[in-house]
Amino acid sequence: MKRLAIPRAKKRLGQNFLIDDYVVAQIIQLIKPQHTDHIIEIGPGTGALTDPLVHTKAAITAIEVDRDLARSLVERYADIPNFKLHNSDIMNFDLEILRERSTAWKIIGNLPYNIATPLIMKLVTLRSLWSEMIFMLQKEVALRLTAKAGARSYGRLSIMAQRQAHISYKFDVSAASFCPQPKVQSAVVRFQPINNTKNPEIDVYFEKIVRLAFATRRKTLTNSLKSLIPSDVIKQAEIDPKSRAEDLTITEYERLALKTLEALGH
Repeated sequence: MKRLAIPRAKKRLGQNFLIDDYVVAQIIQLIKPQHTDHIIEIGPGTGALTDPLVHTKAAITAIEVDRDLARSLVERYADIPNFKLHNSDIMNFDLEILRERSTAWKIIGNLPYNIATPLIMKLVTLRSLWSEMIFMLQKEVALRLTAKAGARSYGRLSIMAQRQAHISYKFDVSAASFCPQPKVQSAVVRFQPINNTKNPEIDVYFEKIVRLAFATRRKTLTNSLKSLIPSDVIKQAEIDPKSRAEDLTITEYERLALKTLEALGH
């Protein structure tokens, strides 16, 4: 089955179509689709990843915002019973409706750069819905997602995403693998959920502390967090108040959130 012809990219949708068969094969090898799998493909586009996925007999649910592409894909796979498409914006799509079909979805996609970060933050909070995610992302975002404490790319995104999932950087993808070619490099990243129970009260302070700390990341914690807690609370968490936002691990931020909860008494 020939892939759909590459249409003119719609800039407002951030479209860059994957055309590299070698990269497609690498991504498919990563996700290892089985006939028993339920797979969500975000932004199937011209079907570069969809074709090899449907041939595995896995149940494929595609979500495509582009009406023209959605129509072409429905026509293309009309005789494929394991393919279903929703013509919808993934940012507004209610993924919870898919829970009755599976709670171990594999999610895959070549994500538009303009929605990658907010979409990932939405998906990692739904970690009870999926078992694995494989995404093509802007390389800069991939580096931020996988950065560790002390690294230049380490920030709020690194912490909030890694608290919900194990994230691994898989491989780089050149601009030449797309049409039209983007002005930046890309990378493929894998997510696996961390299935531990969070305390909602601690979560509130965790998010607040991380946000405040990185809002003025060059300041010491004493200064960046002074509107919330005194330096004594930072010391009680066994953290140096002179530390900066990028110095703390996720475990240390969790410990600080717990001490903040205890100190503020609610």
